[in-house]
Amino acid sequence: MDGVLSDITVDSDKIARIEPIGPDYEAQRREKGDEFFFALPSLVNMHTHSAMTLLRSAGSGLPLFRWLNEAIFPREAQLTPDDIYRGALDACEEMRQTGTTAFNDMYFSIGSTLRAAKETKLQANIALSVTDRNCEDKQLFARFLDSIHHKFEESGCSFSIAPHSIYTVSAHNLQMLADFAKEHQTLFHIHLSETQKEREDCLRENGVPPVVYLDRLGIFDKVGSKFIGAHSLWLDPTEIEILGSHHVTAVHCPNSNLKLGSGYRFLYTELRDAGVNVTLGTDGCASSDNLDMVEAMKVMSLLQKGIRNDPSVLPADEVLKVASNNGRKALGLPDNSIVEGNVADFFLISTNNRVFKNIEYINSTPTQIHQEFLNRLIYAADGNAVSQVIKQ
Repeated sequence: MDGVLSDITVDSDKIARIEPIGPDYEAQRREKGDEFFFALPSLVNMHTHSAMTLLRSAGSGLPLFRWLNEAIFPREAQLTPDDIYRGALDACEEMRQTGTTAFNDMYFSIGSTLRAAKETKLQANIALSVTDRNCEDKQLFARFLDSIHHKFEESGCSFSIAPHSIYTVSAHNLQMLADFAKEHQTLFHIHLSETQKEREDCLRENGVPPVVYLDRLGIFDKVGSKFIGAHSLWLDPTEIEILGSHHVTAVHCPNSNLKLGSGYRFLYTELRDAGVNVTLGTDGCASSDNLDMVEAMKVMSLLQKGIRNDPSVLPADEVLKVASNNGRKALGLPDNSIVEGNVADFFLISTNNRVFKNIEYINSTPTQIHQEFLNRLIYAADGNAVSQVIKQ
């Protein structure tokens, strides 16, 4: 752990003890056998539609709006709650196997996703995806939201509200949903500035870009730091300043953005420096094709290096923080850094994995060993390298 050979003792759901057992790797190999494990905090998938494992790779080659209307919405209209449970169960198993133990979901039939998360012992914020169609009878919908919120309070997972986007939810309904989020202190999860078309349409229809539009509606004043903007790709300096001043969370979904041709210039440094909590997500399997957060870390880091012509930008230890600590902060989850007394929520990778076999242990410092391992994890491996997840 952190380049130091250690024994980690887990008692119930807590890390009870961490005991360094010395730097003599060769002696330890002779005594204990030749397999050790690297331990790392588990990852958080901050934007996905888990049941879309049922639609994996659907509509490949279509841009976002055609993809939604031709490939996704017609298929989703045929899904039953049982379908969604089975799709979400597959997603939870895939996430857990690749080192992710918490996720921020956006879909419908959310009771089905809740059931899957509980069965696989994943932590989840499960957001009900809302469009104007859901809000036609506002009193009925308000009672429905209240009943769901009460059900989730007893579940161990959290519920939040997710207006799909500014182009599927009217100004009045966005404000109504923000009022609900404020009253119940839930997260407010929305697709935001995902494409250039979304931005240009908003400028044409409202005279301002999406973030300014939401600000003028009072959304940020109502929900504040509980705002989660998935994608947050097409932003100008004024919008970044607004997001930063409210300390919102932005979710980068690099694989989905690239596959749908939505864009690639995610302004990580500017958002981070403005005070935005930047996190990482895969999006659903219909657009990202998998739920592998290790792969997503690599793509995010490489994109930042490429767009800035600087190989030092977003190094391995920083992108790991984006994919783990920052996500837990956004969801209000306890710290899972691997220290005594913390919750036991981490994953293991074997030193016998071919990617990590020939790391130099004997003549390296713990810091050098740790950094070499992280570089190989982010740039040479993927989630299939995960040997085991430790989580009660």
